[in-house]
Amino acid sequence: MLFPRMPAKIFFIAALSMLSTTHAFGQAAVSSSANPQANATPQISPTPSMEGPAPRIPAIEELDQAFKQSSLGKAADEARLHAQWRELSNRIINDADLVAARTKADRMKTDLEKRQQLRLYYNMFYDRMRVQAASPELKTYIDTRRTQHLGLTAQNRVRPSPSPAATPKPKPKVAAPKVETKVPEPPLPQ
Repeated sequence: MLFPRMPAKIFFIAALSMLSTTHAFGQAAVSSSANPQANATPQISPTPSMEGPAPRIPAIEELDQAFKQSSLGKAADEARLHAQWRELSNRIINDADLVAARTKADRMKTDLEKRQQLRLYYNMFYDRMRVQAASPELKTYIDTRRTQHLGLTAQNRVRPSPSPAATPKPKPKVAAPKVETKVPEPPLPQ
């Protein structure tokens, strides 16, 4: 090759010329007016006439209350209520009589006794939470949780056994006499 650096020099010169022409056109696009102060005043469009009283703009306190009360969605409300429920539960769960009721339920020997004691424990627990709840929606959430926990103590899949006096004694089955029917034999071939 005769001039190995020639393409790099040509590229550099072309880029420099393009840059200088853009710079020149950029300066020409600025105001061509001789008096810059004449166009400095913006033109104000006439405002439409408003009939009646001006709309009421709420105070900042009212806006704050409106945004505090607005819902962020079902999942967000559920998460907020669950967090409040958990905070309240953590405050109440270590009360001495609640701990005693829970340990008493754990010590029960039969399933029926344990379920009955757990019902008493859940009723005590949720009654206390409901008293300390601040908002009506938290009270509703607590009632829902109570219903869920009490539902766990139900034994829906077990049929109650009938009392012995209520069941009639089964009658002994009498076997029907067997009737034998004779099938006639086919005739012999002749």
